[in-house]
Amino acid sequence: MSDKVTATTVSASGGTPPARRLTARLGARLRASFGPAARPTRPSPAPPADEDVVERGAVWLGAVARWSFRHCRFVLGSAACLLTLFAVLGLSGGDQWSNGGYSADGTAAQRAEGAAGQFGAGTPDLVLYARSGRSVDSPEAAEQGRRLTELAARSPGVASALSYWTTGLEQLRAAHGRGALLRIDLEGRESEAARTARTLVPALRAAAPELRLSASGPAWVNVTATDQAERDLLHSELFNLPVTFIVLVLAFGSLGATLVPLVIGASAASGAVGLLAVATRLTPVSVFAVNLSCALGFGLAVDYALFTLARYREERARGLGAEEAVGRAMSTTGRAMAFCALTMAWCMAALLVFPLGLIRSLAVASLVVVAFCAVGTLFLLPALVAALGGRLDGVKASRLPPWRRRHTEPSVSPAWRRVALTVTKRPLAWAVAGAALLLGLAVPVTGLRPALMDESILPARAEARTTAAAVRTDFPHPPDRQLTVVLPRTDPVARAAELDTYARRLAALPGTALVSTTAGDYADGRLAEARHTEATPRRRGTLVVVFAAGSVQSRSTAALVDAVRGTPAPGPAQVAGTAVHLADTRQAVTAALPRWSALMLSGVFIMLLTFTRSLLVALKAAVLGTLAIGAAIGLMVLLFQRWQILGPPAGGGEGVLEITMPLLAAALAFGLCVDYEVFLVSRMAEEWRRTRRNTASIVFGVEHTGRLFTAAALVVAVSMGALMLSQVSLLVVLGATMAAIVVLDATVVRGVLVPAVMQLAGGANWWSPALRRRPAAARRPAEGETG
Repeated sequence: MSDKVTATTVSASGGTPPARRLTARLGARLRASFGPAARPTRPSPAPPADEDVVERGAVWLGAVARWSFRHCRFVLGSAACLLTLFAVLGLSGGDQWSNGGYSADGTAAQRAEGAAGQFGAGTPDLVLYARSGRSVDSPEAAEQGRRLTELAARSPGVASALSYWTTGLEQLRAAHGRGALLRIDLEGRESEAARTARTLVPALRAAAPELRLSASGPAWVNVTATDQAERDLLHSELFNLPVTFIVLVLAFGSLGATLVPLVIGASAASGAVGLLAVATRLTPVSVFAVNLSCALGFGLAVDYALFTLARYREERARGLGAEEAVGRAMSTTGRAMAFCALTMAWCMAALLVFPLGLIRSLAVASLVVVAFCAVGTLFLLPALVAALGGRLDGVKASRLPPWRRRHTEPSVSPAWRRVALTVTKRPLAWAVAGAALLLGLAVPVTGLRPALMDESILPARAEARTTAAAVRTDFPHPPDRQLTVVLPRTDPVARAAELDTYARRLAALPGTALVSTTAGDYADGRLAEARHTEATPRRRGTLVVVFAAGSVQSRSTAALVDAVRGTPAPGPAQVAGTAVHLADTRQAVTAALPRWSALMLSGVFIMLLTFTRSLLVALKAAVLGTLAIGAAIGLMVLLFQRWQILGPPAGGGEGVLEITMPLLAAALAFGLCVDYEVFLVSRMAEEWRRTRRNTASIVFGVEHTGRLFTAAALVVAVSMGALMLSQVSLLVVLGATMAAIVVLDATVVRGVLVPAVMQLAGGANWWSPALRRRPAAARRPAEGETG
């Protein structure tokens, strides 16, 4: 009698205690499984070859997928209702988007800006260039100018307004004498200031038809950029959808299988935009978050669905039913997808350490997008599989392209198999070549020159940009080159001599064009023109205005900011101005870089170690991700700063990059590279657990993911590259960089570096300091190759 029958007989005896009966059952099962004489009483179907690759923690993913499969009508109906709601919310939030947060919060420059605003001398939110056919000093023009300034000052949302006609300052008068500036400070945060500017500028134009008014300044740049970004979104999506459709048709060879990733991608992007529209009522959300959400959300969701659906088709080809196949696909590839989503979310969440409103807004948008991509793949894909049925299982060999008819197994790529075999034969040479390429692309990072956003992000013919260029041409001392020194406790009458000495010192500094005080204008270290004005008794304190000779982004102006701050003043001093914001923002970002790097690298390393159970694989992924960051930023610097393919910065001079773009590109590049690493290593690990052969596992992983990586990289490259159709240079820079780095990662990194490094490491790839029970297949001695 077998052990199983004996156990059954013992457990059936009435006098045996429950604990002993349970012990007897467990012992019988163990002897039946591992005992040398164990024989099953009846045959049972052999488990699938890869049953041992399903992790216990991923079982719930398969259970959710099977539930969604069985309740496909409920899932799809609920998703349709939610997407309709999100679409309505997204359309209703169109006027709430923000476009600011380019400078750091809580800096000395920000505090100085508030102090200067009390004197009506802060950096203007709106600059109006008023041009007349006659001299601005003529009685008619002067009267119109004064009325216009008074109307602006009385308008809702305006904190202060001053012009040449109300102050007599020569710096506000054009050199040719037929134009003058109106400087307006607006109330509220940047989004509120932009809404005020949107209504104020047309009202002022209507009130002074005799003067030709053109607008610039941060608020008007925000208005223009917001309108342009919304137009660009439509253009990019009209390009993105059909090209992605073609790529997926070529990848799957099936219209039904193509529709699944497209539906999930569109759902994730629209859902993210709708949720962000709700968030605009609680916190500022950049208008560029909409463009990023659509591009990133569509690309990631299609990628996740692409890999999971390909695995489903593999399981169907092995003979599993549709429900079992979708459950197995979600328990294996779905587990990798979940880790990919967590990794990408961590990379983007780490950006929150930077005190920049724009980067935080884009980081939050990315978190929302990743969540929608993961949830959409988990719930929608099984439901769509159930709804479409056999149309997803594949196509007949006769309908495949000629080059794929001999290899009908889903997802297998003979070309990538040949690449993997070639690399694993000479791994050291290929590893050195791939690393040298990435390091070479990263070299330009050393020349990175970050800058703040200005009107140069707009199209060349945008009003804000042409007006700013005209102001720089027609005015010897344009407002954006102004450094305002606030002396809140200095009496300009009682300490006139000390102020005179201080102004002379500032005027003698390298890079100073002019220094203006209540006493007069100073140049080259001396008083150039005296000004006789009565001291006002209303407020204690005074201002000293320094005009830089170079552009805001130039090295000479950056040096001048440090020099002005270091010059002894007759009392406590604060320095405000655009160049000061740039200096403080650079310092704040530099101070946060170590925390960001430590958070991102350590978090991703821990997640990869948890996923792969391999110390070396996790370390290798972190190193390759770091190389990808360097290559991404290096490409950005090379293309847009050194070569200046989008044109020179505002005011001319050396090329610069808007300070948030390298940070965002670095986080996205690292997250996407680790995403692909997880999918690739997961297939390698499955084969390793079955065969314990290192080279065979590497080749298996590459040949089973290479074609998918090609399609996925093209989808992400198209989605992010569609941003290059934008007229806003920020989006062009981000889209071009990410499209290039994704293609580079899917070819050089996944096709060359990863297999080469893993071949060099051999069996050490799969070593882990943590003790864990290995599956039965892994305990069998390897045949042939051992590492």
